[in-house]
Amino acid sequence: MVWVIPEYNGNTNLPSRLEMLKQNFTGISVVIDVFEGGKNPNPNVILEIEDLEKIMNVTDVKAIRFPEVISWYMGKNQTCLSNETIAWIHRMFDFALDKNLRIYWSEWKLGTDIEGIAKETLAGYEDKITYLYQTNNPWEIPLIGNCYAHEFPHWGASVQSWYKVHPNDTEERDDLDIDIVSEYAKIARNMGAETIQFEPYRYFFNNSSEPMETMEKMWEII
Repeated sequence: MVWVIPEYNGNTNLPSRLEMLKQNFTGISVVIDVFEGGKNPNPNVILEIEDLEKIMNVTDVKAIRFPEVISWYMGKNQTCLSNETIAWIHRMFDFALDKNLRIYWSEWKLGTDIEGIAKETLAGYEDKITYLYQTNNPWEIPLIGNCYAHEFPHWGASVQSWYKVHPNDTEERDDLDIDIVSEYAKIARNMGAETIQFEPYRYFFNNSSEPMETMEKMWEII
């Protein structure tokens, strides 16, 4: 089973996002990101239930994803999520579960700090979400993150070509060697990951939306 996660200009404009989905993804099973962090003081995107309902009216939504929520807030030097943010998360969880949508929670940070915040934020929903560990952590190898994600009843890996040449670099590159990306996917698969997600799309598809050699290599693995 393969689903796609459509993205349009960072998903920051909901009307444009809806039009893009309507034109290109009608009848296609998709996963919708409900959060986008970004470099601004506040998150670029926080979808509410009514926003998600509008998206569900134009395309076949199978799941929602919360990418890097805790990692983003920790990057803003917040040691915990606000009650308002946790309430929003749980509200979206409950709506998704009521609509039989899968829920993916994706993080790249590791350590006791994020584990404590995750425990508080996801309390009561641990067996209802799929926790994905992202491979774009510049300080740890994927095996370590997979071991943490593996503690959840449902877990997987977000295999990415994003990386930093040096951990303290301010900018990421997205051209990691395909053999390394493939190895990340193999590690997750061999550890029993339920889900393997790949990004960014431009690493696997050209500007004409045709699969490149990198995508063909991924198919050999999955």
